[in-house]
Amino acid sequence: MLVRERMKEAVCLEPDQTLAAAARLLKRDNIGCLPVCQDGKVLGMITDRDIAMRGVADDRDPNRMKVSEVMSLDVIRCSKDDSVESAVLTMQAAHVQRLAVIDGDGRLVGIISMSDVEGGASERRPYEVIFYKEILDYAGLPHHTELMRVSVAQGTKQEAVEAAIAQFEKTQHVPNWATVANGYDVVSIHVDANGAQVEELECTSERDARIRPRARTLWEQAGAPEGRDAQFWEQAAGETDAEYLPAK
Repeated sequence: MLVRERMKEAVCLEPDQTLAAAARLLKRDNIGCLPVCQDGKVLGMITDRDIAMRGVADDRDPNRMKVSEVMSLDVIRCSKDDSVESAVLTMQAAHVQRLAVIDGDGRLVGIISMSDVEGGASERRPYEVIFYKEILDYAGLPHHTELMRVSVAQGTKQEAVEAAIAQFEKTQHVPNWATVANGYDVVSIHVDANGAQVEELECTSERDARIRPRARTLWEQAGAPEGRDAQFWEQAAGETDAEYLPAK
């Protein structure tokens, strides 16, 4: 999905408008910032904090002070033809909740925010669907080998899986994904209350779901070394199977 499919119409301020006018617009639309434009080009961004800290706190008259005197010049922006996923990554990296959206000529065409991306529903979020082939190791135990990872920028889990299957089948040139892969795992991605990106993996194998946290614990206890993932997985798999498989 592209940014132009999710963005909203931008409400702009002129640089010579007053802080009082900016404050009224922010209150009217219940938002925290507004782009400042001239002839369609973005000159800066003004936030409610700018008004409070650079205007009111300095005892300036908001009916006389101009937006151009307090606006921030480092405007974080994206293109209307960017993917929604890339816009989300830009917002997360810059620790902002919205981006100015521009066209190929650099003119402002809209605004996209985290709430626009989330679609107003907490269950709608980015997903990754990981298709795998199950192979047996020397001990005859199954392991997942990744065949393809499909990122879906927006939707519910079911919508993401359906879209990923369609893309997998198209890429692999097969009428049914199950003729190539043994299954798929789903990673859901969201931002927590502290603004950190969190990934949650839903395994399609109950055995893997038991092995994974044990393998991570072993890895952490060993000092988080690189390149030894398979070793810790194998150790965790052996310990898990000894607990859950019936004795011969």
